[in-house]
Amino acid sequence: MNVADPVLVSPPTQGSAPSARSPLDQPGPGRTIQALQPASTELADSLTAIVGWASRNDVQTEVMRRAHCSLPISHIWLLVRIANSGPCHPSDLAVVSGVDNSTITPKLQRLEAEDLLGRRSDPADRRAALVHITPAGIRLLKRIRIARAQLVVEAMAGLTPERRNALESALSELAAVLGDAGRCGEHMRATSGCSH
Repeated sequence: MNVADPVLVSPPTQGSAPSARSPLDQPGPGRTIQALQPASTELADSLTAIVGWASRNDVQTEVMRRAHCSLPISHIWLLVRIANSGPCHPSDLAVVSGVDNSTITPKLQRLEAEDLLGRRSDPADRRAALVHITPAGIRLLKRIRIARAQLVVEAMAGLTPERRNALESALSELAAVLGDAGRCGEHMRATSGCSH
């Protein structure tokens, strides 16, 4: 679809038939492309910049250094996924992560060796094991969260406390609207059979 298509960017003219309108022009949560104001695209650009900053190798390296963690970030993302979803089968983790078991297995073994993950029998199928986060894994994720928060606070040092509070409130609200990390766990349990 071309963004310059007049059906998408121009309001319907007086007397135009409803069928001539794009489905994007119908009332609803997504509304229309024409409803995108410059502020909306600026917000999307700002979110992209924030995600880009948080994803930068130097930022992630500094977070891990401050958290006293030598694990690769891919292992941390897997640990976060398990923390959010609750106990899961390794094969389910592979499916929702979009990789095969041979990719997940060494990561799980490393997390177990570091005592960040544990295994226990699946009560529904004693032949299968569930992986779960350990207290040490929870402590590590808390240290990472604190280290990341410290970097964010340092990056916002030039802002007034009022402005920082306003940003925190607005971003928290936006995160709730977009879906927080807990939804990842809900989706994972709903689609893969993982349980708490």
